[in-house]
Amino acid sequence: MVDKSVKPLILMATLFLLLLVSAQVFHLLDYGPRGFAFAATTVATLGSLFWFTSRKRQPPERKQVFIESIPGLAWTAECDGQISSMNSQMREFLSIPSDSLAVPATSIHPEDRHKTFDLWTQQNGLGKPGTHRLLGPDGRYHWFRSVVQPVRDADGVAIWSWGTFIDIDDLKAAEDALRSSEENLRSILDHIPGQISTADGNGLHDYCNRIAETFYGHSFHELNGMGFARFVHPEDLDGYITEGWKHIKSGVPIDRPVRLLRHDGVYRWFRIRINPAFDANGNVVRWYGLHSDIDDEVRTLENLQQAQDKLAQASEFASLAELAASIAHEVNQPLSAVVTNSEACQVWLSSSPPNLDRARISADRIVRDAKEAADVVRRIRELFAQKVPHKGRISINEIIEDVVDLIRKKYSSRGLTVATSLDPGMPLIFADRIQIQQVVFNVARNGVESMQSNGEEPMTLDISSRYAGDTAIVEIADNGVGLDDPHKVFEPFFTTKTDGMGMGLSICRSIVDAHNGRLWAQARPSRGAVFAFELPIQDASFHPDRDRVEILHKRDVERL
Repeated sequence: MVDKSVKPLILMATLFLLLLVSAQVFHLLDYGPRGFAFAATTVATLGSLFWFTSRKRQPPERKQVFIESIPGLAWTAECDGQISSMNSQMREFLSIPSDSLAVPATSIHPEDRHKTFDLWTQQNGLGKPGTHRLLGPDGRYHWFRSVVQPVRDADGVAIWSWGTFIDIDDLKAAEDALRSSEENLRSILDHIPGQISTADGNGLHDYCNRIAETFYGHSFHELNGMGFARFVHPEDLDGYITEGWKHIKSGVPIDRPVRLLRHDGVYRWFRIRINPAFDANGNVVRWYGLHSDIDDEVRTLENLQQAQDKLAQASEFASLAELAASIAHEVNQPLSAVVTNSEACQVWLSSSPPNLDRARISADRIVRDAKEAADVVRRIRELFAQKVPHKGRISINEIIEDVVDLIRKKYSSRGLTVATSLDPGMPLIFADRIQIQQVVFNVARNGVESMQSNGEEPMTLDISSRYAGDTAIVEIADNGVGLDDPHKVFEPFFTTKTDGMGMGLSICRSIVDAHNGRLWAQARPSRGAVFAFELPIQDASFHPDRDRVEILHKRDVERL
């Protein structure tokens, strides 16, 4: 490119050469002085026009002042698109020397070079606004927005143009941050385990996340055209629409279960929660909804309800089995006494001579024990029917003595030693004699059976009673195998015996609880276990049921 400073010299030389050629031509044609004058006039006119046009294309000083006042990187260009000047900001930012108008290609981002050079070389400055990345003095690319404006003469012809690069780097960074934030928010909404949807104040949907689109198998625009109501189960549709519009009109949150149709034709239960957003005047401007899949929970609850129904039915059968097992278990003690006394009666009658007095006593005991067997059945049935026990004034010590006599007779051949320590000052207690006797016998018998595997170790059973404040406490200790879990032994059907039913101790606890008492067990420090129960002591003479009190043992009558 020829420097503009030598263009006038070239013009003068050209005109001078043209003048000489013209003079020579006119001389050869013999036109004389008039021809030379004509040629000189013609050349002068052409030179003036050329000079005027050349001067017209040169940016005057006012152009430089104009572009220096433009904020940003500014330049001017001729009609042919060639840059004719640029302001100091552009030169400084792009590191362009003051005597040059060439922009280094390396100052433009590789992806933007083509459109940037097109912007500068366009005809008449009619380029559209665009964005460009230019390399700044800090070594990084900055975002700019280009603006080009043509300057026209009176006839509307573009005679030159000016342009500027406006720094939008901060705006671009904000846009990128906003775009990143929107993408992050969309990613969060698309990955929330639930269907997210929004609607305007009138309830018209305007967004749903990808989870919802995947569930229904349609894009949002397709869903919006179909209407969400078509996906609601027919049985839930009336309530869904009626309640939905009612809540929308009143601005009240919605929370209800609904069955929705999945893309594969399967209905699943959802918990629909929709909350309104209000403006400063309290008007609903938007609705935000979350649809949570609760189908598995609903099915689980249904299965649980079915299981509970079956369990209740099984519990009824178990209660019948428990009652039968209890009767069989508890009636065993008086029947054993009947057998024992029958054998004794037979022995007395077989003696020579027969001992009729002793046989009569054994026969009396047989009758008594047989009646007790019938009472056991009756009382256990009443116990499971939660009826009030038949209570009377009884002596706990005499009950213990009766049980000890029976235990000694039953297990005397096994080397059992039974020791008793009974509090002589024990007052009468108000209780059901048969049931309390069953408690003492069952606990004592369990203690004896736990000592069957003692081997060389003697079998000892220690039974004691004591009066402590307002309670009577009975303790039965053995030196058997002991207890692993003192609490579990009272559970129904739990047993450590191969031929046991696991009902004895459970029934004992039920009996003691029915008497407002307490039954517990604990392991002995050395060997064996201790079972104990306590019963409240009440003054029988002031009991409200005194007229209906049963005297269940002849020794109670004698004591009174």
